[in-house]
Amino acid sequence: MPKFKPRTICFLNSNRPWGGGEKFNHDFALLCRDAGLTVHVVANTGSVLAQRLRGQPGLTLHEIRLGNLSFLNPFKLLALRSLFRKERIDTLVMALPADLKAGGLAARWAGVPRIVYRRGIAVPVRDTALNRLLYGRILHRLIVNSLDTKRCVLSANGKLIPEDRIRLVYNGFDVKAYDALPDEPLVTRRGQEIIIGNAGRLTPQKGQRYLLEAARRLKDRGLEFRLLIAGTGESENELKAEAVRLGVDDVTEFLGFVEEMKRFHASLDIFALSSLWEGFGYVLAEAMASERPVAAFAVSSNPEVVEQESTGLLAPPGDATALADALETLARDPALRADMGRKGRERLLERFDTRNVLAQFLKALE
Repeated sequence: MPKFKPRTICFLNSNRPWGGGEKFNHDFALLCRDAGLTVHVVANTGSVLAQRLRGQPGLTLHEIRLGNLSFLNPFKLLALRSLFRKERIDTLVMALPADLKAGGLAARWAGVPRIVYRRGIAVPVRDTALNRLLYGRILHRLIVNSLDTKRCVLSANGKLIPEDRIRLVYNGFDVKAYDALPDEPLVTRRGQEIIIGNAGRLTPQKGQRYLLEAARRLKDRGLEFRLLIAGTGESENELKAEAVRLGVDDVTEFLGFVEEMKRFHASLDIFALSSLWEGFGYVLAEAMASERPVAAFAVSSNPEVVEQESTGLLAPPGDATALADALETLARDPALRADMGRKGRERLLERFDTRNVLAQFLKALE
């Protein structure tokens, strides 16, 4: 059989907020465009992804109202099928379970030659009849962004999808574009304080409460520091109340949504990721690009991104004391921070720079 080469690719993402999956779709749509492919993007009406791609030259944006139950709506499936056929899509890439249902079924109905699901979240896939159909008979490729994600996908059913259809492609990070961004610190340092930063949605998954507990321990140990937490989410009021309860509200600042992440990392001495699970933490890549050492929990893909005792320090999941120990070790040793920051950037360039990852992504589609 002739080797399959993608020519007209469509990225489908119905999520309204912005997150790692949306950043993947945004960045790889632009990279595929620059690589000479014809690129279409289907995004939810009014979504952040649509806003950021609207007006981008060299790609076609389609805004469609989609939801979790769109796969049960024959009119939505028909609209997607018609779009895929009209635009002669030969490769469909999806990144959400809801999109796999609606987009996957519509693409198979339209006869799209290559249907791809990029799984970026390390959560087990339930062993249901629908999932067995989608993974076993609809998908041509499953792309995972870490070995841990692959393990989770297959944890409930090791035969959910044949092994030869799975490809590992780490999340790409555009170091060149990141380096071009302004790097003036977002926050001014006070005296000799050590600035620790965390960024992510304010949700239980991101584990900021453990970071607040670690801050309480650091304060008890006499460390002069400030904790910056960037992000918004449903746990915001709860976390602010917890900071008051623990008596660390005087050294903790909730910054809300931060657009200029390079300026945020430029303000820090240490980046702390307290997530209880991750698919692939873009914020880790941003910290490494800024040559900031990392303290995080050894969960999900974190050990694949952060090299223990080389580019950062990893603590047992949910152990606030161990996280505080890691932060204190880095806070009290500026030479160690500098060394780990330098090695982190070297590792990022070698393993995760988008120029290298794009080649892996296109090869995975073939």
